[in-house]
Amino acid sequence: MSTIGRTIKNIMKAGPANSLKQMNHIGDTKWGALIGTDRNGNKFFENNDEVSGRERWVEFASVEPEAADIDPAWHMWLARIVQEPPTEMNIKPQKWWGEPTPNFTGTTKSFRTYSTTKPKVSAWEPTVRARQ
Repeated sequence: MSTIGRTIKNIMKAGPANSLKQMNHIGDTKWGALIGTDRNGNKFFENNDEVSGRERWVEFASVEPEAADIDPAWHMWLARIVQEPPTEMNIKPQKWWGEPTPNFTGTTKSFRTYSTTKPKVSAWEPTVRARQ
């Protein structure tokens, strides 16, 4: 969370509806120039007046955002690995690039390990005597 003055300034510039949406999704208010959108519909923004490290951000198109929803080229721009956004870069797709796979952790499609070896220790099976 930021200072009250910065939050009020951002609400005035971004608008109340957009600020409430941002507070619900990212827990902060931001405003800036729309740099571009990716194929998933995520919007990428930049504001160079912000504190270093907070000047680039993404507004996810999905209700439940995941880091895997960001294209690798946009991730490079967000992490400041490159200065120009992917809309200005000439990125040629390679034949070995594949479609990104979603993260299935915590779902029914997640990977579960199993053992194919016979257990070395057997479980104790108690015997119960009949009552007299």
